[in-house]
Amino acid sequence: MEKWENELKKISTEQKDIEDVWERINGEMDRDLRKERRRLMMQRSWIGAVATMVLVLGTLIYFSINNQSPEITSEVPSTSDSDSTTTTGDDQLTRGEPGFVEQELTKIDARFPETKEVPLQIEGTEEMIAMSRVVPGNFAYVLYADEELYEISFDSRFDSNTTDESSASIVARNSLGTDYPEVKLQIDTIPGKKPTELASEKAALLEEKYSGATIDSELVTEPVVGYKLHAREGDSPSSEVTTIYVLDQQHDESTIVVTQTVFLEAQEGHGARFFSMLKTLQVLD
Repeated sequence: MEKWENELKKISTEQKDIEDVWERINGEMDRDLRKERRRLMMQRSWIGAVATMVLVLGTLIYFSINNQSPEITSEVPSTSDSDSTTTTGDDQLTRGEPGFVEQELTKIDARFPETKEVPLQIEGTEEMIAMSRVVPGNFAYVLYADEELYEISFDSRFDSNTTDESSASIVARNSLGTDYPEVKLQIDTIPGKKPTELASEKAALLEEKYSGATIDSELVTEPVVGYKLHAREGDSPSSEVTTIYVLDQQHDESTIVVTQTVFLEAQEGHGARFFSMLKTLQVLD
């Protein structure tokens, strides 16, 4: 009898343990279900927030496009209007065509003012000088020159509407007489020749002009980029001094050559002014 009572007690105890286990399992399942419901609710909330953001962004983009579209429409006629008065890259007039000169002058006016202040350094002192725009007939370059001290002229032999050649002279207004050489800056545009070829030719001309003189030659980056040739007649104050610059950059297939002539005593004054003017020289496309 005691044996069976003990067995019954053991069974009841084991059953109680089993019931405890099932209670724990049920409790854990309930907790898991609650966690899953919370996760699903959070997921739905996140998806809703994203959908709301997409809707807001789409609305903003829609109104932004609609607000801009009238402006775009209004710009189209203005573009066609401007095409009637100006030329684009595909409608560029070429040399010899009617309106070519006016076209080039319009482009020059848009990029370069007629006058500007240019720094000038003489004997360690810098000052600003008002200079005027110089443009040759073939529109090969732009230069600023001091019209107050120098007279600017162009060779009338060259027709800007038919040739790439040009020759401009910038000559000192005040001359010291026949005992002194003319103070002059001459700029020539020579088609069909490379800079190296012209540099060799100019060096030979200097050797012929200044027999026995030393011809200095070097590559320079100031006042222009290219070849520099330099020679002088002698050592007296009135001795002629010639400096030639052959620009490395060409205009189309033409080379620009600058010949500067002063006398030995004027190198500091006129030489410095020519240097400042040449620093403004810009070859045009």
